Amino acid sequence: MRVLVTGLSGTIGGAVARALVRRGHTVVGTVKAEGRPVPEGVEPLVADLFAPGALAGVAKDVDAAVHAASSNDERSGELDYAVVSTFLDAFAGTSKPFVYTSGLWLHGNTGDTAATEESPFAPPMVVSWRPDVEKKLVDAKDVHTIRIRPGLVYGGGRGYIPMLLGPQDDGKGGKVVRHVGDGSNRWSVVHADDLGDLYALAVEKAPAGSVYLATVDEPVQVRDASKVVADKVGATAQDWDPADAQQYWSVMVEAFLLDQVATSAKARAELGWTPSRPPLLEELATS
Repeated sequence: MRVLVTGLSGTIGGAVARALVRRGHTVVGTVKAEGRPVPEGVEPLVADLFAPGALAGVAKDVDAAVHAASSNDERSGELDYAVVSTFLDAFAGTSKPFVYTSGLWLHGNTGDTAATEESPFAPPMVVSWRPDVEKKLVDAKDVHTIRIRPGLVYGGGRGYIPMLLGPQDDGKGGKVVRHVGDGSNRWSVVHADDLGDLYALAVEKAPAGSVYLATVDEPVQVRDASKVVADKVGATAQDWDPADAQQYWSVMVEAFLLDQVATSAKARAELGWTPSRPPLLEELATS
């Protein structure tokens, strides 16, 4: 298949493109400007995803599409609405799969009961617009839509985790690794390359209207992750007052404090997804 992937330079988009190429598909991927690095074998397409109809032309020439791009700012919801609307119009009445990147944050705090695809929504403010986008996809009965809700994505030193847990000067000649709050909350996570494999499987065989959580089934306690990083660089792991953290991370703090346990049993059973990359703590210790 010829597949369009938005956000080729991003952690998820790049992993999806690589997985599709490995499985023999032809991939066109959007980038913001000429000269941006792209995975080998992928055709870059410079596009302003905020522009109305920016992808309407190429949508007619592909067999499937994956929306993995994000502006990672206050315009993220606007970008999703624009891209989703384009593909719902372009793919209407066809069998072309359109895969949308949602997120596990949609389910809020889960407690000890593992979230599933049917768990209620309780999104933090940073993704408060996302339920409406998912509803738009669910309501589009004449389009082959697929929704994937990844946990926190890691791999290759990219994603929020290494940014949040990066060593900092402690002001006393040493280093400190700070986790927001006391670190007792749990993150459900997924390696980018495992996630890419799931997207490729979804493009190939997920039924219309399907939705999948994408995470390894064993969550990671945040204080354990920060200690691994601290031990590796000879730093001290330290609690970070959420009020102080908000000066740097703004509305993201609420999301980083979520305590989430989730299961990807549905993706494993229906699509044959088998995550196999190194777990987060191992990657943090060795990368």
